[in-house]
Amino acid sequence: MDSQNSSPEQEKEGEQQPSELSILSDKDDSQDTPDNAPPLPSSSQHEEETRHTLATEPFQAVLKVLADLERDNPKFAFPAARLVGLYRRLWESCVSKHIDGQKLQQGNQILKEASINLSKERDSLQLHHEKQLVRLRFFGQALESSRERLISLLDDWNYPYSPNLAGLTDVAREE
Repeated sequence: MDSQNSSPEQEKEGEQQPSELSILSDKDDSQDTPDNAPPLPSSSQHEEETRHTLATEPFQAVLKVLADLERDNPKFAFPAARLVGLYRRLWESCVSKHIDGQKLQQGNQILKEASINLSKERDSLQLHHEKQLVRLRFFGQALESSRERLISLLDDWNYPYSPNLAGLTDVAREE
């Protein structure tokens, strides 16, 4: 537009506008390659790349339009860039929340599966324990029965005509 018809404030905005657009486009580059940050583990790096891609991809066409608008009409480019910057921050926040929500859902699903597996294992161990208790009772009864028979046989063998524990004679028992 005409610099004669514009006010000093508009001239200042016009001067600030290119730096604002460059800041918006430089944010993408600065997030990709931090100079002083240590390399992230592969899963975190992959997550950050996914966040960055999901957050910036929808705005690529808008940034091109803003660059064209800056060349054609610098007066309107700065407010448009500010508005796009605000929407982009909001979008990044939504993408971040969405990814965090997905991670929580995946974690919950893993925990549910682990809980189901542990419940099945607990039930299996409980059933095994109950079977062992039944076997133990059976062996205890069989041992008691064998002990009683063995005592009875030893009593008969050692004292064939003496009274047994009940006070009856062996001869009476044979009848």
